[in-house]
Amino acid sequence: MLKIKNYDKEKKIISFITDMNISLANAIRRSVLEIPVMAIDEVEIIKNDSALYDEILAHRIGLIPIKTNSVKETKFKLIETGPKMIVSGDFKPNTEAEEKLPIVLIEKEQEIEVIGNAKLGKGIEHAKYSPGLIYYKHNIDNKILDYVHINENGEISYDDEEINNKGLSEDQIKRIKLTRNNEELEFNVESWGQIEVKEIFLKAVEVLNDNLKELEKGIR
Repeated sequence: MLKIKNYDKEKKIISFITDMNISLANAIRRSVLEIPVMAIDEVEIIKNDSALYDEILAHRIGLIPIKTNSVKETKFKLIETGPKMIVSGDFKPNTEAEEKLPIVLIEKEQEIEVIGNAKLGKGIEHAKYSPGLIYYKHNIDNKILDYVHINENGEISYDDEEINNKGLSEDQIKRIKLTRNNEELEFNVESWGQIEVKEIFLKAVEVLNDNLKELEKGIR
């Protein structure tokens, strides 16, 4: 079962309700770090008059989200003269994912000239290759969370004496008691911009499936 709860293409987030078990949800979450994503890996700084050290500048440039497609490697160039705030959209060709991320402020007559070499990589190698974030939780009403306990195995419980002596309404007590049989999860996905948010989930499932096939071959 999968039911969309919220999908905001502009904010790059999607959440849905599912009855998949926690082990599968966690496996999909971890598989996000194995999705190939484009990021600037090497930076050649030809000129840097800004207040930032070259290493800090290169680090910021490496974290710029870059639209990921079938291209395995590409170059970006930046040549700017102040005064201005240099943003990710100033790179040529445009990185397409995020255009307004601030990188560095340069004053009048200060110059920046940089060449960045981008390639595909995976989040298990470096965080800059992470396409986004996946997280999940039990699908429980936030108003009753204070009265529900979830252990390390994901099992839900509550204290009868506690909920009966808290002055809760019958409806609240009923909802608390129903949580014991609640096997639904609220699954959330956020994209940094390199890949469309729906694609992150689908690609994570694809990666997990490929890994299971390799495991199956290895144990035959």
